[in-house]
Amino acid sequence: MSQINSLGSLVTNLTALGLRPKQTVMVHSSLGKVGYTVGGPLVVIRALLQVLTPQGTLVMPAESPSISDPSPNSVFDPRTTPTTMGAIPEAFRTHPGTQRSNHPLVSVCANGPYAETITAEHALDFSEGRGTPFQKLYDLGAYTLLLGVGFDRCTSLHYAESLVPRRRTAVSRFPIGQDGKRVWVEKPDMAADNGVHFPVVGRRFVEEGHVHRGKVGDAESMLFSTQALVDFAAAYFRENLE
Repeated sequence: MSQINSLGSLVTNLTALGLRPKQTVMVHSSLGKVGYTVGGPLVVIRALLQVLTPQGTLVMPAESPSISDPSPNSVFDPRTTPTTMGAIPEAFRTHPGTQRSNHPLVSVCANGPYAETITAEHALDFSEGRGTPFQKLYDLGAYTLLLGVGFDRCTSLHYAESLVPRRRTAVSRFPIGQDGKRVWVEKPDMAADNGVHFPVVGRRFVEEGHVHRGKVGDAESMLFSTQALVDFAAAYFRENLE
């Protein structure tokens, strides 16, 4: 039977999973998997921030693929463009103190002491590679929390793949504002995995004992070092990509 989640119960669950004060953590989430929560997604955010304390930094993806739809006559605005990453990231986007990186498709939101460091630079080329928040998360020794989702949602795997010679690439097309006009640009980017390698990397990473596992609400969750995952995944990609 599903439980009813409260701020207190979520704090207890997150602490038991291994989340600690002062950490920097990227959270990929599904509110539906967490289950019924009194107060909704804002309470999940409050629980995460409470465990991290004001000395910790909370980070979430804020991707906005709809901006590449040819019909809307608009460009990305980090203050107002919604994210399609789910109820928790969308609520986090407008949470007081949250900052957002300036990439039209693959922006990141952060709240805490390292928020500006993480979001200040976001290269348009290879939006999950070097010169992006994903490199900053690696450099800062951040953690990753998969809250009811799998490794197919873990963007740091794209960062890991971007570091290897035979990385899979694609072209992203999106509009930007230029001299007061809406201009379409094409940029090299990482290709979608489509469930080919990311689940395999995740399974092997878990099997080697790198992951703290537990439940947050009803959500099967995993917490681990981002650096450890990226190093592990980069080695896998060097060996397995043709």
